[in-house]
Amino acid sequence: MDNEIEIQDESPNTDATADLTQRRVNTLHKAALKGDWKAAKGTVSLDRNITWSVKITKEGNTALHIAVSAKQTAFVRNLVECLEESELELKNEYGYTAFCTAAVSGVVEIAKVMYHKNENLPAIRSKGGYTPLKIAIWFRNTEMAEYLYPVTPLGDLEEEEYIDILVEAICSDMYDIALKMLKERSKIATSTEILQSLAQKHLSYNHKFQGWIWERLVSVIANIPWVPCKSINLSHSSPQTQILHDAAKIGNVEFLTLITQSFPELTWNVDSNNYSIFHVVVINRQEKVFSLIYQTGAAKDFNIYYRDNDKNNILHLAGKLAPSNRLNIVSGPALQMYGQTPRELFTLEHEKLREDGEKWMKKTATSCMVVATLIATVVFAAAFTVPGGYKEENGAPIFLNNGWFKIFVTFDVVAMFTSIASIMTFLSLFTAQYREDDFLFSLPAKLMIGLFTLFASIVYMVITFSATFFLVYKEEKHGTMPKLVAALGSLPIILYTLLNCKLWIALIHSTFFASRFMFRPSKNRLFE
Repeated sequence: MDNEIEIQDESPNTDATADLTQRRVNTLHKAALKGDWKAAKGTVSLDRNITWSVKITKEGNTALHIAVSAKQTAFVRNLVECLEESELELKNEYGYTAFCTAAVSGVVEIAKVMYHKNENLPAIRSKGGYTPLKIAIWFRNTEMAEYLYPVTPLGDLEEEEYIDILVEAICSDMYDIALKMLKERSKIATSTEILQSLAQKHLSYNHKFQGWIWERLVSVIANIPWVPCKSINLSHSSPQTQILHDAAKIGNVEFLTLITQSFPELTWNVDSNNYSIFHVVVINRQEKVFSLIYQTGAAKDFNIYYRDNDKNNILHLAGKLAPSNRLNIVSGPALQMYGQTPRELFTLEHEKLREDGEKWMKKTATSCMVVATLIATVVFAAAFTVPGGYKEENGAPIFLNNGWFKIFVTFDVVAMFTSIASIMTFLSLFTAQYREDDFLFSLPAKLMIGLFTLFASIVYMVITFSATFFLVYKEEKHGTMPKLVAALGSLPIILYTLLNCKLWIALIHSTFFASRFMFRPSKNRLFE
């Protein structure tokens, strides 16, 4: 009985202690997120069950993991001073050390603090076998990758893993790192994976200042003196043939030029459909690559008469409709030779929305252009039928020196040109291509300019009319009639503003703010 009573007495205390510890763990978690070093240090000192290496989330993250992911540099610096070297190597449930998490976050200063404490960290892999360097490259954290490259023991990597990191660097446009890695192990230059990644990277766009490094990278591969031609499999339907066809598909003329200069016989190779690289070029309308056919001598004549599995020659292929990436339309199943990219999937899923958007914009432009044309017609006629008429002796307007006449002339001219500008802007919406990218800025901007110039022409037309009224009825300018005219003149302006206010706000927001500020970091209020 005494034992039972004793158990009953201690149980509440045990539960209370556990609850208190959990609350303090939550406090530590919150402090790490906010970078509140004072609160975190105080929490650890209060409870002997809580240490810096305790896992405070169900994913197994320690306070260091949390602070690193939250990019709390000062907190990490203080915490690292309190940790042993071995504690920096602790992993969460995904096999990530805090150093791997730093590779994801991209904060180089945090990585430096931890590396100075433990130089083994760059070699410790995640659960999937990924080094921090590969993780940084994968997340396209260029500065972090450039820092990790010299401190990572790449010489200890197996060839397969080395190639994997190099390919990832190419895919992430980090050509400077890829070039360094290639020079260190030049024997891997003709790896299928490396050639494949380079074939799918176009020099002419997307790479800008790194383009010359890309070209240097391909040149190194194409001109390695010890690589004999037989080291690249030139048989029909080989992976290398597919690599060249991939390059031809996207118009990678630089890659094809550099490779075929070393191996000109590649122009004879065909794939499982009996297509040479020039057939692929014709199918995908890559005219820059097709121009190379004139440098192939007799091979061009044979290519013309090659027939595919459906008995079509290269001229038949030229007669077919171009694929989606050349016409910006949804491709049919016959043209989907490869898996869909995110862009192709976006095009497919949003085609109906794109068509609806095009119809709406053209319908809106039609209505607004009618109004703008009407205004242009009215103000044009008003310019040659001035109020009060003309003097018989010299043909000058009777009210030429009147202040209201000057207002009439000025605003009539401005109304004329703003209405014409509105017409031209709305007309441009009928000649636009209505590609997905156009809906991001070009089309909304044109619509916004058209609506603004239309609004301006309405305002100036009303002012012109009011000036004419005051000019003609100048004797009544101190009566109630001018005030009534001014009040009525503001009515269409107010109506236009109220009826189109929401549309203007939506256009301005989507054109200038949504795409630029939607994903920018804001002040974190979650843990305040």
